[in-house]
Amino acid sequence: MLTTTLLFLIPLALTLLSGLYFYSAIITLSIIIALLYHLNKEKKYFHLDVILSIALITTNLYYVYLSNFKYPYFHLAVIAMIASFYFWFRAQKTNYNFNHSMWHISSVLITILCVLAYST
Repeated sequence: MLTTTLLFLIPLALTLLSGLYFYSAIITLSIIIALLYHLNKEKKYFHLDVILSIALITTNLYYVYLSNFKYPYFHLAVIAMIASFYFWFRAQKTNYNFNHSMWHISSVLITILCVLAYST
């Protein structure tokens, strides 16, 4: 999960290059806390990880809204969102490491698509 968390460096770079510094800050904090949580396996980071995940989801929704749900990025983000829910729910039941990693990858893709919807 370390590798899939580090994939968030891609949308972080996109937001920095686009001058979206608030978005960049949310992604940076999400990366740091997710790494602390996954590397240390300490429950004390769990709630902060969840809060930052919700903050990133909210920020993604805000920027895709500002983009006026730009085609094709919004539509592709919806497909990635459906995939992310699928993997998130599967991770609760079976093969946690694989499904949680796929959830991270789906989340990275959603964030990239939301950034591109707004910045292009």
